[in-house]
Amino acid sequence: MILKINFGVGLGLVVLAAAAAGSERRFTYTYETAVLNPGDRELEPWSTFRIGNAAGLVRLDQRIEFEVGLLPGLQTAWYLNFTGQTSGTGMTFAESFHFQGVSWETKYKLMDPVADPVGLALYLEFGAGPAVQEVEGKVILDKRFGPVLAAFNLVAEHEWEIEDTGVATEWEVETDLGAAWIFDNGFSAGLELRTHTGIPVADGWESTAFFVGPALSYASKGWWASVSVLPQAFAIKAATEPPGLLDLAHNQAFNARLIFGLHL
Repeated sequence: MILKINFGVGLGLVVLAAAAAGSERRFTYTYETAVLNPGDRELEPWSTFRIGNAAGLVRLDQRIEFEVGLLPGLQTAWYLNFTGQTSGTGMTFAESFHFQGVSWETKYKLMDPVADPVGLALYLEFGAGPAVQEVEGKVILDKRFGPVLAAFNLVAEHEWEIEDTGVATEWEVETDLGAAWIFDNGFSAGLELRTHTGIPVADGWESTAFFVGPALSYASKGWWASVSVLPQAFAIKAATEPPGLLDLAHNQAFNARLIFGLHL
């Protein structure tokens, strides 16, 4: 029930928002270098589904993002973050819904994927909530070859999580790779590959999980939508982690993300 309500809220925001031309995304995990023009604004509701881990997790993360173009090549954005989840096995389940906190990002485009040999942008995000604070940085590369778009991100995040026994700190390193064919009618189809590595400061490297799956998008004059479905393919794990092809102790078996973009 929690997941249905939250997803309905996200769709409602999409329907009610005003629309004009915006800056579309062709992937949901892999960022591109494109930024809004100065003065342009965009509303982006996100929904991320995570299913299947050692605790029987079914989770829906939602973000409401408001982007603003500040200067040529520079944009900023603010987020509201929410999570609803159900977990448990057998006949015992627990449900929860909570406000995760707020985030602020800035993105600066240095090179263009068409005019320059490669597109290059830098990204920095700060997040603060009741239980978790984080800082995340990205190096974003992309290139357009006619109808083909390729993008790569190198991501590093440092997280502070408040627990009953104190504050746990962790590094997360991620790589994202996307390639898509962009059709003349506004549709695109491609693949995304994502790796996620968790490195708790107290315990060291846990695992590196690999996710791969299709990425589809559509862009019209006033709005765009992008969806990716990324099941976990396999994982490389530390000797202390439980054996198995997948890492279900720290990652999910299945991930899917849907993002709408509406220019205001």
